[in-house]
Amino acid sequence: MSGNKVVPTSTVLQARVVLFQPSQRPVNRRGDWVQTQYGRCRVNGRLGQRHADLLESMLFVAERRRDTDDGGVELLVDPAKLRRTLSEHQYSYQGIQDLLADLRAASIEIITPEMESTGDRIIGGLIDHAVPSPMTRHDPLGGGERHLLRVRLGIALIMLLNNDLSLYYRPAPIARLRHGISQAVARHVLSHKHEPSGGWHMDTLIRAVCGEDAKAKTMANARARIKKDSEQLREIGIEITDDSRVKRLTAAR
Repeated sequence: MSGNKVVPTSTVLQARVVLFQPSQRPVNRRGDWVQTQYGRCRVNGRLGQRHADLLESMLFVAERRRDTDDGGVELLVDPAKLRRTLSEHQYSYQGIQDLLADLRAASIEIITPEMESTGDRIIGGLIDHAVPSPMTRHDPLGGGERHLLRVRLGIALIMLLNNDLSLYYRPAPIARLRHGISQAVARHVLSHKHEPSGGWHMDTLIRAVCGEDAKAKTMANARARIKKDSEQLREIGIEITDDSRVKRLTAAR
């Protein structure tokens, strides 16, 4: 499936400041700062890797972009393409609606070291709404017509798209990983054009997406889950070596 016609899949900071929890079952965050070497982020709301799957998939399959007079951005999205990107077994309508509700409700704030010196920050929401568009397409399953989706991006996401480094890759393989920690690590790795000499230590990546104060049990569980996803990660272009290093095999696309 072709993608990235009008916007990138994601941006670098989204993968590096723990905007999305490294879990497919995230908890509600209440504005506590999470510090990383790339900056700090706080979220009021519930954002995990399934939310990242949906957001990336909407951006990837978007067919048209409209910049509004008030500085907003609207994307035209085909829900059928969206569901196929999220899952081979067609992600449920209710599941998508639940994720959209969380994306609409969440408010985020990001401050990078560069922003500290200028007093700037990225603050706001990721999406404002996702509503049926007047545009329709033929429905081959049920007959008749089906409506496309009009997604209005939130100001925080617009700021990221306008000012952060863009990332272009297919979100479907990441959405099919079994564990949220594997998804978070994959997204973090794909946000780097170059890897450290010899690759990353696995524990370094786990702390990067979980936080520097990750407990021993969290670290052990994360290592085990990443190794269970090693074959699927390799298909994405990420290799887990026998000595628990993580290496890029191919450029992200």
